[in-house]
Amino acid sequence: QSYFDDLSAKYATKRTILCDALAAAGLEPYRPAGAYYVLADARRLGAPNAKAAAMTLLERAKVASVPGTSFYTGPVGETLLRFCFAKEDDVLIEAGRRLRAAF
Repeated sequence: QSYFDDLSAKYATKRTILCDALAAAGLEPYRPAGAYYVLADARRLGAPNAKAAAMTLLERAKVASVPGTSFYTGPVGETLLRFCFAKEDDVLIEAGRRLRAAF
């Protein structure tokens, strides 16, 4: 049980690192209760669709995301980007630094 408790705590920390950075960059995150990814509102980027928003983010911040249309059909998917936080903490911290600097 201690293994799973520790794993849960580590992922909560990773989620916080990424969600705080996304919020600071104006990409409001939808904080998951239990997952290894987070969705964020990409409308602030002013892109015409989710794919363009993902490319804008990659160009500006050098942070990769997956367009929401890969997971949701219709207009909602066009407003979302998905980010994985199953990464080393130092990678998430660097991504957060890049997001904050780019926006």
